[in-house]
Amino acid sequence: MTVIDWMRRTLPRPTLRGWAFLVVGISLLITMTVLQRREFAFVALFVLALPVVGAIGVSLYRLPLTVDRRFTPELAAAGSEVSVRLRVQNHGAFASPHAVWFDGASAPVHPSERAPFPRIRRAPASSELTASVTLGYTLEAEHRGLHVVGPLTVLVSDPFGMVIRSTTIGGADTLTVTPSTVPLPRGAVRLAAGSGSAQQSRQLGGGGEQDIISRKYQTGDSMRRVNWSATARFGELMVRQDDQQNDQHAVVILDCSAAGYAAGHAAGTALGQHRFSAEFEWAVSMSTSIALHLLGEGFQVRLLDSIGARFDPTSPDDLLLHAARTSVTDTADVDFRLALSRSEAVAGDLPPVFAVAGRLSDASLHSLAGAARFSSGAVAVIVTPPGAAEAAWAVNQQRALESGGWLTQIITSDDAPSAAWGTVDGERLVL
Repeated sequence: MTVIDWMRRTLPRPTLRGWAFLVVGISLLITMTVLQRREFAFVALFVLALPVVGAIGVSLYRLPLTVDRRFTPELAAAGSEVSVRLRVQNHGAFASPHAVWFDGASAPVHPSERAPFPRIRRAPASSELTASVTLGYTLEAEHRGLHVVGPLTVLVSDPFGMVIRSTTIGGADTLTVTPSTVPLPRGAVRLAAGSGSAQQSRQLGGGGEQDIISRKYQTGDSMRRVNWSATARFGELMVRQDDQQNDQHAVVILDCSAAGYAAGHAAGTALGQHRFSAEFEWAVSMSTSIALHLLGEGFQVRLLDSIGARFDPTSPDDLLLHAARTSVTDTADVDFRLALSRSEAVAGDLPPVFAVAGRLSDASLHSLAGAARFSSGAVAVIVTPPGAAEAAWAVNQQRALESGGWLTQIITSDDAPSAAWGTVDGERLVL
């Protein structure tokens, strides 16, 4: 914060009415001097004294207030509304003055509208309780990320409305905005075989040793845990009680290179935690939707990014928090083969791999195409700017990945996410 910002936020400043009184007072003094009319002196000094006395008064006034801020929901999806509730308590011996308040925020979140600050009565002297009021407003969670909301700002004015002083109460809180996600249909995963023109189906279950202990199906159980032999034997839906030996791994790769997405360099520094790009935000939403789906199907999911960082979410909330923090990087070339082979060195069976990428460099494209051999099946989604689905680089990237064994789709960022698992060679791609 610069000295000018500090002065503007802490020192009293005249209102429009205060400036008018100052101008009138100075004009009267000039008139008195020119016309030699001393009777103007009393009026001029009185007019000038009102803003000065008001400035001294609001400078000496202290607001012994505290604030507690709550977000509903605590984890907001991008594009949703968040309800903010502020509980303000008065710990002083006097009631708070009438004022105006607003809650600050860092871009791209907008501060709240200014509103009258209610008068908070002082707490009874015989009680340990404090007087309080609840303030509220709604903000738009437009962009994914970690956004700073606060502090609460109260604008205190003198009784005559001559000056105003800005006072901040409490600190700021972090609003976590997760990417918008979509539910994916359950079923089989049709993965590429060979050049990608042929399809092979791989059911999400049935691997590992047959379990001995089964129990009745309960709401929320994954269908991949259904024990069909026990179901036929007992005449009702049964699931495996101990499915640890059948847990399968899946890998989701997200290309985070800034060079791969339009506006990945320029837009965004104002967003604080990540540089904004519509294509990258679409890629984050898609990769998170895939990972959520796989978690729901009982997979142990591992996330890989463009710098080879690995993350193993243990719950949907854990995954969403990680996605909220994801940002583009300046990494140019990535060895996806090395990252994938190291990641799955202890996983046992080769996992299915899903990749969401923008425009890859030649080295990164070559390594990603070769990474298909470390998977039981590989699906890639190529994200392009609006109207660039037939761009030469996207078509060439698709051909290179398919030659390595990937099943690929080219999707623009203005398409619905459901288009990413639309039709491939006349068949439905179900993730």
